[in-house]
Amino acid sequence: MYARALTCSPRPDPSTTSPPLSPAVDFHICVSGARSIGDLPLLTRRHGDATGEASSVTVMKRLSIRGLLAGARRTRHAVAAKATTSVPALVALLFFFAAATFSVFSLGSFRSPGAGAGDCAAACDAALARGRGEWVRDAGAAPYYTNATCGFIQDYQNCMKHGRPSMEFLRWRWRPGAGGEGCEPLGPFDAARFFRLVRGRSMLFVGDSLASSHVTSLVCALSQVEAPARSRDAAAGLERWRFPAHGFAVAYFWTPFQVRWRLMRGPPEAVGPERQGEVFAGPSDLHLDEPDERWTSAAKSHDYVVLSASHWFARPAVYYQHGRVVGCHDCGGDDNATAAAIVKKPEHAQRAAFRAVLGALARLDGFNGTAILRTVAPTHYENGGWFDGGECTATRPVNESEDGAAAPEMAATEAEFYRAQVEEFAAAAAARRGNGGGARARLRLMDVTRMMLLRPDGHPDRHGHGGGEHDGFEIDCLHWCLPGAIDVWNDLLLHIIASS
Repeated sequence: MYARALTCSPRPDPSTTSPPLSPAVDFHICVSGARSIGDLPLLTRRHGDATGEASSVTVMKRLSIRGLLAGARRTRHAVAAKATTSVPALVALLFFFAAATFSVFSLGSFRSPGAGAGDCAAACDAALARGRGEWVRDAGAAPYYTNATCGFIQDYQNCMKHGRPSMEFLRWRWRPGAGGEGCEPLGPFDAARFFRLVRGRSMLFVGDSLASSHVTSLVCALSQVEAPARSRDAAAGLERWRFPAHGFAVAYFWTPFQVRWRLMRGPPEAVGPERQGEVFAGPSDLHLDEPDERWTSAAKSHDYVVLSASHWFARPAVYYQHGRVVGCHDCGGDDNATAAAIVKKPEHAQRAAFRAVLGALARLDGFNGTAILRTVAPTHYENGGWFDGGECTATRPVNESEDGAAAPEMAATEAEFYRAQVEEFAAAAAARRGNGGGARARLRLMDVTRMMLLRPDGHPDRHGHGGGEHDGFEIDCLHWCLPGAIDVWNDLLLHIIASS
């Protein structure tokens, strides 16, 4: 093992008035058996690391490049001259030198004036926040958890249990970027860092079965560090996981709509997840201007609230605002509901619901945390739909940079759902800013739509619901395998928490 260091002092750029921070130093590491820096997993290769840049000057004060190389030469000659040197001593010397060299490199590159390393890191972070990037194959990638290490995975998403023939869908990592940023693919989810950021806090997920899948993915990833205690509060409609050693708790409230609702032919109050089949068939009454008090009251005791809702809005429903019928969807030609319809389509209903919910959260007395809106995760049905023979047979992600491949087209209703979510979030954020800081809650957008649109291979397809277990819904191109592509949502969540 040896090291070769090249130093250069770049000439000041006359176009900039800022003085040079330090000479640019380029370290070249040569290790027996390593073909490239990519073969050295212990090295930090991402530029612009704030910790590295803060520490680089200190390292240069302590370590002289000439002294380091001179010491290496002295060590080499001394070892050659003194044949009686013991093997353990030699190993210790080599290990010490390698560790010192690796440490210098891993603290990050120096930036020459105008190098823009910080700008590059900011661009990568922005691309991650916007959900821009591509899926890149990593043959050595391993799932964060399996159905053997996490007991919370439900059957409909347990592709391993149901015999998915290939695990290729687990060999992909998300690389953020758009327009040529040199971003690295996301590494394994950092559960330890997540726990450090959320110590003493709690998080509430509110939504349908996809929200439940996100909760399961997060809890399974975190449970590899600490096994949580699980409990249910049937009266409040909450399911909870507690991580006492890390002072963190997760809760989940099932609701397909976020606003107040009930089955038209059911009980006067909204039903729970155990009757999803009835709710799915509908029709339901949706009060689009009234956030469901069952979860908004629970939100006050949490620091983060993650909201999501989309696909259920396509089901039959009658829409209410201010206590009056304002429209309906697929409601069987009810003249009373359609005569003076204001809300005409599911996407209009969803837009109105999120407008009410985001506004209520921003003004909610007692909630001083962060509200996160996750955008719609597209389905990938081919040759049909949920109940009429649709399937999803893709075996790999779509890579738009290969052979001019185009991303799959979103279903028209889902595309409108996405548009409504983004626009209503932007309006709520602008209203919060215009309020002069009077709103207590912070609003964040978790944009997963495009990254999931590129993963037609990530659904259970025929390896989820067992035959006849879900009223004909046996080919699943809506939910996602766990573990699987959906695990990247935890990286987005971690990014939002860190930036908040």
